[in-house]
Amino acid sequence: MSTQYRPKADIDNIAPTRSLIDLSSHSDGDFGIDDFELTFIFDDILLVKYIDETAEGEIVRNGIVVPTNAVTKAWRKAEVILVGPNAKYTKKGDVVIFPNNLGVTVANITVEGAGKISGGVFLNENRVFGICRPKQHSDDS
Repeated sequence: MSTQYRPKADIDNIAPTRSLIDLSSHSDGDFGIDDFELTFIFDDILLVKYIDETAEGEIVRNGIVVPTNAVTKAWRKAEVILVGPNAKYTKKGDVVIFPNNLGVTVANITVEGAGKISGGVFLNENRVFGICRPKQHSDDS
C-alpha cells in the first residue's frame, strides 16, 4: 500500500475567492453585511463613530487638517455607538480618544438604533486613552 504525501493546507497561502473573506484588507471597512443590522457586540469591544474628520475623511485638529503622513500617529476622537457587556468604563454616547492605529475600521455598517455608520472602528475598551466632554465655559472668565 503506497501512501501519497499531501502537504498540509496553509490558510495564509490560499488565494481569496468569493466565498473566502480576505482578512488582510480588513481595514477597508467593508465586511459585506449590507443586508444585516448590527445589534450586539461581545466582550469589552466598542463600536465608535469618528467625530473628528471631514466629509472627505480628513482628520482635523483645531481647524487644521492633519497631513496624511502623520495620520497613523494621530489620536482619534469618536462617539461610542455600541458597547460590549464586559466594558467597565464607557457607555453609549461617550466621546473617547484613542490611537488611530488601533482597532478594525468599518464603513457603511447599519447599527440598530443608530442607523448607518459611515466611518468608525471596533476596538477593545482597554485601547481607549480616556473619555472626554466639551469644556464648560464660565461667565467669570
